[in-house]
Amino acid sequence: MFYPKNCPVRLLLLLFLFSVNLSAQIIQNVELEVVGKPSWQNIIPMGKNGLMLFVKTDQAKAKAVMYDIDLQKKWETEVFLDVERAPTAFTFDLQQITFLFRETSGMYYQVLIFDLLTGTFKNKGFEIRDFFDDQSYVFLKNKVMLAGATKEGAGFYTYDFLSEEGKMIPLEIKGKVALQELNYEEKTGKIHSIWSVKEMAYSNAKKKKGEYIKDAFLNVSVFDTFANILESSKISQKFGNFPMTAKSVVLSNKSRAIVGTYQAKTGERGLFYLPDYKENSTNITFKSFTDLLKGLPEISQEDLQKLLKEYSFLMHEPIFNNQSLTLGGVFYKPEFRTVSQQVYNPYDNFSPNRTSGFGRSSTRNQTIFSGYNYSVGFIANVQINSGSFFSNRIDIKQMSPQIRQPLSFNHAGSVAYCVRGNLATKNFNIGTKPILYKLSDEEQTVANQSFLPSFQEVKFWYDNYFIANGSKNKLEVLKLPKGEKTVSKKQKKKQIPTFTQVRKTIYLTKIASGTYSQN
Repeated sequence: MFYPKNCPVRLLLLLFLFSVNLSAQIIQNVELEVVGKPSWQNIIPMGKNGLMLFVKTDQAKAKAVMYDIDLQKKWETEVFLDVERAPTAFTFDLQQITFLFRETSGMYYQVLIFDLLTGTFKNKGFEIRDFFDDQSYVFLKNKVMLAGATKEGAGFYTYDFLSEEGKMIPLEIKGKVALQELNYEEKTGKIHSIWSVKEMAYSNAKKKKGEYIKDAFLNVSVFDTFANILESSKISQKFGNFPMTAKSVVLSNKSRAIVGTYQAKTGERGLFYLPDYKENSTNITFKSFTDLLKGLPEISQEDLQKLLKEYSFLMHEPIFNNQSLTLGGVFYKPEFRTVSQQVYNPYDNFSPNRTSGFGRSSTRNQTIFSGYNYSVGFIANVQINSGSFFSNRIDIKQMSPQIRQPLSFNHAGSVAYCVRGNLATKNFNIGTKPILYKLSDEEQTVANQSFLPSFQEVKFWYDNYFIANGSKNKLEVLKLPKGEKTVSKKQKKKQIPTFTQVRKTIYLTKIASGTYSQN
């Protein structure tokens, strides 16, 4: 195995694999340090063209760093960005990458455009005065096409940066819509989309009271760059199982398979897959989460019901290789904790329960967000030709401050996942035991999770490679330079003013797992 010099990642082998082809290995690890008030960070794998790290470094600053496939830095650019929230969406091609930022509840938008070769950037902005819930977009040279929901249903909003004109284009997809996927095919000029649609009705239609879901289905449509519809298909419920979310993946014959989640009238939830929606939109296979989560050790019925009731499911992008469709994801939920604090009010002398003396103290409880708890996940595989199916459960037990994907799989049959801040790799095809990579030997807890270096996300990069994303935070209290005036006039003259900042170290780790053969 090859490990770069001074690599901070400590490797704990749970099982030594004698065959080099079957082993997992760290290819490269890099660190990036930012100082200020960092918040969100995104890693965007671009296949063999490299990857980008985009991080909010301070209140009004962000940094973009481009790496090649060996994690060698190609360029680094700092930008002024006074937007608190992470980008709504991003798109990229061989020349550039764009990020869409939304402000003031969707009225004002910024599009940040980076040249992938040089790192130079430009910023463009526009406003939308109509009601529109944007959910994704396509960037076309001097025009942006936002896709989302209007009051009646689905729609596009196009804005031309040359003419500075915007236009709302309603679509014939009516109901409560949620865009699941929007992909632009540059060679054909086609825009592929998947919409989740809920048709609503009222038990009292005249007074519009008693709203309920009349029907739920998926709309798969193809548009040109002027929002003209070219193709449209409907994926409806079957056996009382209603499709709710979906992603697509291109197969070897250029057809598209649809993978998503469903919910039954009985309350049952699970995954479905449809090999070719154009050929036969009713050829759907349903697999309940109850079946997908089977494994050893078994989950008790009580814990399983609690999981399915309280946790949301984060689906991984499906991948296709060698006539095999791989799908999966993780279950997560937000966690909160209550902090109690004694508060003394010297002016309150009228409490009937007060002790001797003036004033009284009281207990103030505050609910604090602890992070997202990722409990368990699974990986499943479907052989397109034979229809054979198998799945494996993976216990995650991971906390993260953001909604990120802590589980991924590659074209070589391997899976990588975060567990208690560490990174594990495993190949179910050959029955190997996990190999564990650590950034810290200290056990992660709720109290120290934000200060310990830990992996929080892993993504499929290309072939048999993963890219893992980790970080650690260090809070620093600094004194102002001698002689510098303070803002507060009430401070004592002898008091030396201080301020706090966060020193954040970001870790990017490239890992190879499994043997990849392209057929």
